[in-house]
Amino acid sequence: MQDKIIEYVTLEDGINYVIIDEIDNNDITYVYLTNEDNERDFCIRKCDKLNNHQILNGLDSDDEFDKALLLYTKKHQNDDFTSMID
Repeated sequence: MQDKIIEYVTLEDGINYVIIDEIDNNDITYVYLTNEDNERDFCIRKCDKLNNHQILNGLDSDDEFDKALLLYTKKHQNDDFTSMID
């Protein structure tokens, strides 16, 4: 059995977040993050490239957040999250 690599990101608030998913849609990559100490602290960023570096930026509007969240829920609609609860 192969272990999954967990990726962490520290955002501008100084908090470490775990990357839980990435979804590409219309040339935009949405990155879904959860606080490593509080899984209810969830956020979505989009990945932009600047000088060959990937940068996580906030979303432009509430509509874009809703769209990104819908992409996530559609992708994971059949997932069994109960197995993740202690």
